[in-house]
Amino acid sequence: MLILAVVSVFSTLALWVPVGMQKVYENFDGLYYVVIAKSWYDKAFIGNNFSFPLPLEYYPAHFPLYPALIWLFGGSPLSAVMINLVVSAVTALAIYKIFEEFKWGNPLIAGLVWLFAWPRMWVVRSIGSPETLFILFVVIALYAFRKKSYWLAAIAGALATLTKSPGILLFPAFVLASKFDKKIWPTLLIPAALVAVFGFYYLRTGDFWAYFNSGDNIHLQALPFKVFDSNQPWVGNWWLEDVLWMYLIGAVGVIRAFRKSAVWGWWGAIFYAVILFVSHRDIARYSLPMVPVVILGLTDVLEKKEVRWALLLLIIPMYFYSLNFLAHNTAAISDWTPFFSR
Repeated sequence: MLILAVVSVFSTLALWVPVGMQKVYENFDGLYYVVIAKSWYDKAFIGNNFSFPLPLEYYPAHFPLYPALIWLFGGSPLSAVMINLVVSAVTALAIYKIFEEFKWGNPLIAGLVWLFAWPRMWVVRSIGSPETLFILFVVIALYAFRKKSYWLAAIAGALATLTKSPGILLFPAFVLASKFDKKIWPTLLIPAALVAVFGFYYLRTGDFWAYFNSGDNIHLQALPFKVFDSNQPWVGNWWLEDVLWMYLIGAVGVIRAFRKSAVWGWWGAIFYAVILFVSHRDIARYSLPMVPVVILGLTDVLEKKEVRWALLLLIIPMYFYSLNFLAHNTAAISDWTPFFSR
């Protein structure tokens, strides 16, 4: 387990050192969460202190739990990335312990694959981002539900929902996995958490539906595979072979996960189905929460020596991919004063 923590931290430092911390801070969408931590969605405060070329209605697209942690630990961009650094290591350790307890293949390999082997993961866990926090709550919720600890599953699921809106998908996954068993009633806390977020938005913005009125930020379409329409505003590209590969690997992993756990399989299947309706070039990032399920489904494949060697060799191009992405996926900031002031 110590290996995972050390690898998680030092692999992040390996990206930070070449690009510098300013680039790390500037990566999307970390600074938006810092703005929320300082303003709590107050439009006047945001407009008077920050100069992002964004409508003031945009910020409720970002849920409040991660900003609350940023605020708790100082409210700066450094707080945002350090929280993610710690949470990433903790998530890798959680995956290790869960896979070890249920005897799902080699837990060390599972943790290492989660840290590296999906496009964008290395970058996302090295910047200000809520994804790893969300994934931590999801895997805890899935673990607890499989152990029939429904209150723990409900609390972890609610925290996931307070972190990112897809947390609500845990509720139908739990219902289907339990075959509508009434014993899981504590998991009603998950939709209650979503209502609580909207209620908080009403108190801060005057709009209960502020999340849905935040602009073009949900990216869900009525038909699947709209990501392959280059006229979509968040696509604008027809070089999308990588999306097909992620669809393929994701589907294989999710289908095979059902052999080991119904609840993990249902979460993966529901999340995967939603991803098919997302029209955004960044499917690599949107699909991150289903990666632990994919790893579960492919544990026996990851046991093969040739696969391990291939993954080890892939570290080199993954590093250069991550380094390049980290250096360019940025919003230039001319005045850092508001971000580091209390």
